[in-house]
Amino acid sequence: MKIKIFLGKIKKNKFIANTNWLLFKNIYSMLLSLVVGSLSVRYLGPSNYGLIGYGTSLVSLFNAISQLGLNSIIMSELLRKPEEKGKTLGTALVMRLVASVVSFLCVLLFVCIVEPGNQVLFVVTALQALVLICNTYELLNEWFLSELQSKVYVVASSIGATIVGGWKILLLVLGASVQWFAASTTIQALVCGGIIFVIFFKKKQFRLGYSFSRAREIFGKSKHYIISGLAIALYTQMDKVMLGKMMGEREVGLYTSAMTVAMLWEFVPQSIINSARAVILEKKNVNNEEYLRLFRILLLCISLMGIGVGVGIQLFGKWVILLLYGRAYKEAVPLLQILIWSTSFAMLGTARGIWNVAEDKNQYVKYYTIIGGLFNLFFNYFAIQVWGMAGAAVGTLLSQMLVSLGSPMFWKDTRPFVKLYMSSWKYMTQLKMLLMIQKKK
Repeated sequence: MKIKIFLGKIKKNKFIANTNWLLFKNIYSMLLSLVVGSLSVRYLGPSNYGLIGYGTSLVSLFNAISQLGLNSIIMSELLRKPEEKGKTLGTALVMRLVASVVSFLCVLLFVCIVEPGNQVLFVVTALQALVLICNTYELLNEWFLSELQSKVYVVASSIGATIVGGWKILLLVLGASVQWFAASTTIQALVCGGIIFVIFFKKKQFRLGYSFSRAREIFGKSKHYIISGLAIALYTQMDKVMLGKMMGEREVGLYTSAMTVAMLWEFVPQSIINSARAVILEKKNVNNEEYLRLFRILLLCISLMGIGVGVGIQLFGKWVILLLYGRAYKEAVPLLQILIWSTSFAMLGTARGIWNVAEDKNQYVKYYTIIGGLFNLFFNYFAIQVWGMAGAAVGTLLSQMLVSLGSPMFWKDTRPFVKLYMSSWKYMTQLKMLLMIQKKK
């Protein structure tokens, strides 16, 4: 019994340490983004910044294809079959690399079709699209996370962010064109990926391999996330793509600046979710009641953080935009006050991914994200014409609400998630007591 308690304390300490490392990484990245990013946005102006945002959105439409849904299931597979981790990870890396190269070529073709003759956009998008190939290393992050070794990922990401921060400052000093800024994301992925690969090959105690049968098995589980990823891209990126086509790059720049600020706080719940995933999935196989309790607490914490941040932005959003980007971006303020609520629902959807894997409900993910994507597409088409940028912001909010809590209600097998979310609020009065009990344990 004492050994069990001792092991439980070790896992708890590893979880806390893991979360702290992820929080450190994201806080550091956020500070760099606030300082260097805001200077870059001011320098570029709404039009050039919108050009980069437009290109990013076009690349994001193909990100789901490049990922093959592997990021959502690879950790579960590593934990489920630890004896085959070498074959699992090696197979996934090959699959991801091939899909990324194909996605990169598709992006270039898509830009030529959507914006024929726009040479500047083509170059900007091509430089950004290279990140699809460079981000193959993300699968190795899942292995580090499954081992609760986020320190490696944090160090690599922080070094990459620092180098890119220095790169952007150099560009500001030299007065460089927008194309050079577009290469920043790819440079960061190259640096981070290189460090991750070197450390991984030094730390791993297994041999990577490839198996066609394992590839089929993995793809059978991850394919649901490809379609859902495409749908997610529709309701998170099509607003900017449609703004670019229907209004202009300046509007995309204003909208992107509001969305960037709205997403700044996401590093906190994202870090908690990433660390909690391995703990909750492992608990599912041991104690179902404890698994449900931990998952409800996770949902409640995310909701409370979202409400707090949302209220704060309503009060101080104007000053945040003016401080970071200047008066040229003042039209982004009402957009920010709408979009901040969409990020809260987005984080609930991210947390739901743990439940989907634990309950083997992956096949439903594509359905409710398709609903959200189609809704966002049609709503934006009419709303942008009537309300402009505000219409796109409202469309994003409604889509996130529909995907996170509305769509799961359409199927009997996924309704339990909504019930879990609603029941999580019962911990509101007990949260302090539960935290005290966990501390004593």
